[in-house]
Amino acid sequence: MAGGPQDLITVGERPPGELLAAISREIVQVFRDAAGKGPTRCKTFFAGPDVVLVLLGGGYTRGEETLYAGGHADEVAAYRRALQESLEERLKAVVEQATGRRVLAFMSANHKEPDMSAELFVLESDV
Repeated sequence: MAGGPQDLITVGERPPGELLAAISREIVQVFRDAAGKGPTRCKTFFAGPDVVLVLLGGGYTRGEETLYAGGHADEVAAYRRALQESLEERLKAVVEQATGRRVLAFMSANHKEPDMSAELFVLESDV
């Protein structure tokens, strides 16, 4: 069916599902390299013609879990924001390389229960 989500972003002959899976793998690797532990779940979606959404789960480290249990949720949230800000250029590069388009904006959000985070990439329009 023309115009479906699978038609939103393509790079050459690369199938959209393969492109999304590659973004997921690379994003998990960036977090694993930077934090010593990566998310255990990751799924990447097209959220429109110019938006890539990456949902991650299972990424809290043992240290973060310990701090959270000890009443230091604010400190864990601050650490997570700082990490995501520090990784912004690396995360944007993953999406830019996979899609062949420049990332105009990057946004992150975290949630404790359930353990989830979201990375949102707004791409430069290709029209």
